[in-house]
Amino acid sequence: MASDKNWIPMKWPCGPLVIAQRSKSQSLDAEVKETLAAWALPASLDMLKGTAINCLIVDWAEGDPQDSAQQQALKPLLEAGRQMGIAFVGKIGAKGNVGALVEAARAAGLSAVMLSNAPGESFDFPIIRQFSREKVAWDATTPIFSSTDNVWPGLALETMKGDTANAGPTGVPWVNSNAWFSMLAREMAPAKSAWLDFDPPESSTVQHPADYPLAIADSRAYGSRWVISLDDKLRAAMTRKDAPALEIWSRICRTISFFDGHKNWEMFEPQGILAVVSDFQEDNAFEGNEVLNLLNRRAVQFKIVLKSRWASASTKGLRAILWLDKQSPNNEQRSKLLGFVQQGGLVIAQASWGPAGVQPFKKDPAFQYNMYNVGQGQIAVPEEPFADPYQVAVDTHLLVSRRNDLVRLYNPAETNCHSSVEPDRKRRLVQVLNYSAQPAEYVTLWVSERYSSAQLFGLETTNPVVLKGVAGKPGTEFDLPTFSVYCALELEGNNL
Repeated sequence: MASDKNWIPMKWPCGPLVIAQRSKSQSLDAEVKETLAAWALPASLDMLKGTAINCLIVDWAEGDPQDSAQQQALKPLLEAGRQMGIAFVGKIGAKGNVGALVEAARAAGLSAVMLSNAPGESFDFPIIRQFSREKVAWDATTPIFSSTDNVWPGLALETMKGDTANAGPTGVPWVNSNAWFSMLAREMAPAKSAWLDFDPPESSTVQHPADYPLAIADSRAYGSRWVISLDDKLRAAMTRKDAPALEIWSRICRTISFFDGHKNWEMFEPQGILAVVSDFQEDNAFEGNEVLNLLNRRAVQFKIVLKSRWASASTKGLRAILWLDKQSPNNEQRSKLLGFVQQGGLVIAQASWGPAGVQPFKKDPAFQYNMYNVGQGQIAVPEEPFADPYQVAVDTHLLVSRRNDLVRLYNPAETNCHSSVEPDRKRRLVQVLNYSAQPAEYVTLWVSERYSSAQLFGLETTNPVVLKGVAGKPGTEFDLPTFSVYCALELEGNNL
């Protein structure tokens, strides 16, 4: 038995254990209690019929007196779900007696268990390790692993005044996204599947629901999967079969089906003009994570390269490299970096380790970087070591500059995009996400190569639409139709 990377996971809160936990946290009223009891019944699975959702995460054990009652209550649900082809993952939060709890899960017919404790133990049963996002033990990740402490995608609530988003320190609307972490997980744990665990905001209601399709798109576009989680009010309304709630559920399911119908996009490789190189471990983890987050907010097109893989990494299409760690490169890494610079590239590093005898100069007296000319390129070194991730992101953005962009959005408002390319480089994919609650209008996408047309895919349309390209200087512009959450353009015919 093994976990399946094709699982589409959803939290399925129900049963005596969850009711007891919610009672302790004072987040239980009569309606929520009734819903938690109803979702433990086999009939609750009817809402999954005809959907792509095939894996439910249920609470299995917390080291609580209610553990036994929970496991007994789940038996009819598990049996009915298995007959529908649904896999069940039991979440174990208990710190002791984990082996026995895993064995009980096997005996009950669960497909896997999710563990946030006992990271050093091994079990003859499929395990999904769960970590805090800031403390992922990358070497201990399982074929499917999960992270907590992620953000709900969209405009940050603290930047909102009515319907207007204030600009954050980056000078653009302060957008929350898990995109950077999805990209990091793809580099740090290649060939593994990352599940992002985050819940909708408490302000979500059936009348004003959280943007569930955006939560799905922000994960899938960058290579991970959201563990679907519905708010209490929506789950209660769905149980009552309220029409507005069922329409929200239908949108969620249509969005999942859209991405499930384009699984080939998951094989596309991220494109970037900047490579961010680090080990992203221990002392380098916080700064590295924050720099990635802020670069993504600034719509800088970057790739992530684990430092141990740098010597064999491709530099095709790169214009700059950010060597983020304080530690200098070893001889093999240094040789490759210098070769990149000599061919016209830019390297940004905390210290000067370039050829001896090269004298630094200042591009701008107000810009606190020393520049070293090496061959046809340059090495940029700050006067003081990196200390503030925000400043590192701003400086990197200025040094790389917009003139090297692969893609660009005009009238972008609260949108961002992600560019990737097919492994054989025959097709390019640009995915555009709208993080505002308002539809994205009058957005133009510019790409750096020439294309006569592109196929446009959207959540609101069944079949792709052909968009004509307009010659730019250089490159091509595509006027995007109004879209609410997401659209994607496939381009082909150029040597990428």
